[in-house]
Amino acid sequence: MNILSIYSSHDGCVTYISNNKIVFHTQIDRYNRFKHANFPVKELIEQIEKLKIDIILLSHTIFHSSQLWYEIFKSNKKLKDIPIHYYGVEFHHLFHAFCSLTWNKNLKNIIVCDGAGAPLQDTYEQESYYTYDGELKHILTEFNMIGKKYELFTEKHFFHSLDCGKTMAWSLFDNRAKEVQKTFEIEMHNFISRNDLKHELIFTGGCAQNILFNSKLLYQFKDLFCDPFNGDFGLSLGAANYYTKNKIINKDIYLGIPQPLDTELFLKHDIIDVTPGDVAKILVNDPVAIFQSRSEQGQRGLGNRSLLMNPTHKDASQKLNEIKKREWFRPFACSILKEKSQEWFKMPIEESPYMMYAFDLNDDKKNILTAGISKDNKSRIQTVTSENNNLFFNLLCSFNELTKVPLLINTSLNLPGEVLVETIYDLKKLFDNSLLKYIYLPELQKLIIK
Repeated sequence: MNILSIYSSHDGCVTYISNNKIVFHTQIDRYNRFKHANFPVKELIEQIEKLKIDIILLSHTIFHSSQLWYEIFKSNKKLKDIPIHYYGVEFHHLFHAFCSLTWNKNLKNIIVCDGAGAPLQDTYEQESYYTYDGELKHILTEFNMIGKKYELFTEKHFFHSLDCGKTMAWSLFDNRAKEVQKTFEIEMHNFISRNDLKHELIFTGGCAQNILFNSKLLYQFKDLFCDPFNGDFGLSLGAANYYTKNKIINKDIYLGIPQPLDTELFLKHDIIDVTPGDVAKILVNDPVAIFQSRSEQGQRGLGNRSLLMNPTHKDASQKLNEIKKREWFRPFACSILKEKSQEWFKMPIEESPYMMYAFDLNDDKKNILTAGISKDNKSRIQTVTSENNNLFFNLLCSFNELTKVPLLINTSLNLPGEVLVETIYDLKKLFDNSLLKYIYLPELQKLIIK
């Protein structure tokens, strides 16, 4: 069966499943270019028109958000006769849980925590606890506003309630944000203790984006998995997994629709053939964007839509911020060769492929990095292997061979307030409207130079 699943409310997403296999999973705002927005655009609809579809799953938290999608389907001669199955807001936390199950971790306890999920008892569920033992069971839901309070503070100080990562970073500098972070951690720990959760846990929902709290959970649970598709940008995948009765297995975060790599857009620039070693030499002193055909999904660039830089360069943060223009208090993250990660960071786990945790820098490595670490000498790292991203791995190997430093600063490839670039046209726009000088296309072994 061929399933098109669409979550049509904020942070909307689209998933295409064929015979229980993920063909692609992508975020809608990557195409409409408005952060968190859910409305469809022609380019995405054209991609959908190419598909063989037996059923459409249309889910939402606010009903009117799905109406535009419904009208587009019913007015499209290629799509109008496909049956549509609706899921309302009451499935919200359930779909978060089913999304987390696609990672096939087989852990018993699942917590879903976000700002507001489905309406129960005249309010919105905010913290839910499920168990999984071959079958998903809902145990309880509470209404403590743990995530909502974090959102309200964020909205007051950073305009958008979903910019909670800014509050988290600010908590290292501002006492008000520090208190919000502390309260969040205490209340989450209380929820875990009340339900006597031990040993193993899957953590999902928007609150699982809190890297500082996730990192503390690593020392509390023997087996922990923080879902990288934790936000509503994973719900179309969760709906599809629910519909297929948990038949979908996911091992990858690079699930975007394959994009053509058309260098003709850049003909006014120099385009040269390069090796990873050539690019490593440039990275010693300058930022380089890396762009691969299939984008990573979620909140972070993980080597397919990333801006990279040497973390030992004295002006690394300045050079990156000339392009990114991030707030001064927000630290950059790092990507590191997995086999070298224990040499550099105090890690209670073997790998961290999705940047879901922050780790202390080892004492003997302090004063080496000038960027890529926070005020308290931690870094949110991505461990990279040849299996999870071979071309990015090769670049890290080359940089390590050149500098004896097996890591690079890795920040998402976007301009301030914008979503990650998705298409080569988005990349061209960013190149034309920033101080970025180098783009690396490893699949073509090409470097574009401004």
